[in-house]
Amino acid sequence: MASRVLGAFVVTGTAVLASLALATPAFAHNQTVKASCDETTQESSLSVDLTWYGTEKKNKLTVFIDGVEQDHKVTFGQSYKETAWESDGREAHVYKVAIKAYDDPKGTNGWTKEITLPKTEACVKAPPKPEQPKPPKPEQPKPPVETTEAPSSSVTPPAPGGSTPEPPLAATGASPMWLLLSGLGLVGAGAGTLLFLRRRRSA
Repeated sequence: MASRVLGAFVVTGTAVLASLALATPAFAHNQTVKASCDETTQESSLSVDLTWYGTEKKNKLTVFIDGVEQDHKVTFGQSYKETAWESDGREAHVYKVAIKAYDDPKGTNGWTKEITLPKTEACVKAPPKPEQPKPPKPEQPKPPVETTEAPSSSVTPPAPGGSTPEPPLAATGASPMWLLLSGLGLVGAGAGTLLFLRRRRSA
């Protein structure tokens, strides 16, 4: 009885393992395909990463660039990963890959398929941005220049030649005519006195 139960377990386990082995490829066969651009070299390239494919026979990979089949054809086993197929990055390109799995020749399971990437953009170095001119600094208003006027002087400047004119006589309030008449009177009186003395000596 025990041997029958053990045999049943063995058969059941074997069937489960077989079903898992058959079902695993249905959830595998991963494909990652992308295009990239190198601004330094100005070249675009294609990256392909394929995993979990069957290993009993060879699988095939074909690449098309702008509708032209490339000579670089690939056969691979369980996995394949490469970045190649460089093109002029200054122009836009359309990349397409055709994957053919030996265990799905008609593509019923989606393992054999074609993948077309969106059109790439031109890979060109961006020109350097021009420097923006700096705005001029506003001029600071200059402080007003203070001019010091020389004080006016009442002193008469010296006459040419270096001589300094004598200051005018101070006014005393007396008329010059009276002074002249007084002088003449004194002179007359003196003369009369001399004449009188001479006559007296002669007598």
